[in-house]
Amino acid sequence: MSADETRKTTDVEAAAPEQDVAKVAGETKKPAAKKAAAKPAAKKPAAKKPAAKKPAAEAVKKPAAVKAKAAAKPPAKKPPAKKAAAEAAKKPAAVKAKAAAKPAAKKPAAQKAEPAAKPPVARSPKVKAEKKAPPESRHGRFGVATVVDVSGKEIETRDLNQDVFAVPPVINTMHLVVRAEQAARRRGTASSKTRGEVSGSTAKLYRQKGTGRARAGSVKSPLRTGGGVTFGPRPRSFAIKINRKVVRQALAMALSNRAENGNVFVAAGLKIDVPSTATMDEFLVNLDIAAPVLVVTQDEPTVTKSVRNLRYAEASEVGALSTEQVLRARSLVLTEKAFAALNEA
Repeated sequence: MSADETRKTTDVEAAAPEQDVAKVAGETKKPAAKKAAAKPAAKKPAAKKPAAKKPAAEAVKKPAAVKAKAAAKPPAKKPPAKKAAAEAAKKPAAVKAKAAAKPAAKKPAAQKAEPAAKPPVARSPKVKAEKKAPPESRHGRFGVATVVDVSGKEIETRDLNQDVFAVPPVINTMHLVVRAEQAARRRGTASSKTRGEVSGSTAKLYRQKGTGRARAGSVKSPLRTGGGVTFGPRPRSFAIKINRKVVRQALAMALSNRAENGNVFVAAGLKIDVPSTATMDEFLVNLDIAAPVLVVTQDEPTVTKSVRNLRYAEASEVGALSTEQVLRARSLVLTEKAFAALNEA
């Protein structure tokens, strides 16, 4: 070989090792992402998937120096489940026996099997019990007077005077008469003293000017405590003047209304020698008529006194009978004397 050829061969051999080193250095300086992918996940839980394996082509390309470096790395840490199993295996037999003696932990209530739901029971709808209407009270015949005996049994009927028991009603007339009757019962004795009637000094309290206060003369002024009353009540009469014919007409209208509804009864043979509330109560209960009841008498004080203590009944004389009493009562019970006096009036 000539000197030139020998020099070329030496240059090529010197350059070859440099190219191999550069190649190895280039392969070792891979991006961090690939390097991390090559390492197995050490601290990942067992549930996660293992890192994907690199294709075989890349493994072939790695030089021997890189493979030796990877092999020299320590093994990856075991997942928590395997670590716990390894530690359990290392425990002595006494600890294992103690753990086996412990009772099993109770499962929460939520994990218990729920019982099967029962099918709904068909219930019949509640039916409200109908309230029984109270029995209607007894009524006599319309337009006539019903005569009853002491036991309350009907005996006969009697005709009524058309001028007293058949008068068409006028509401305004009856209202005016009732108002007059109620007003006549008012005493009208309420009274108060004026400044002229109050006792006290007549001297001027203080001088007219110079005090800075309002001028004041008498201590009996209505503006001061203990003074008179301004426009206070004075004794007066509340009576309303009503003509006698109007009063009689209103009473006849009220009686006609009760007779029209069949609520006029005549008690035949009702004689009470001594006042007895029990006797009158028994008679009215057996009669079974609508309450309140108005018992009309004629000079019969024992009957009037017998009714006086009954809370559902009232007694009145024929001469003192008023329109308000008749309208307040739902049933009229007349003694034979009272019926004769009222029907002939």
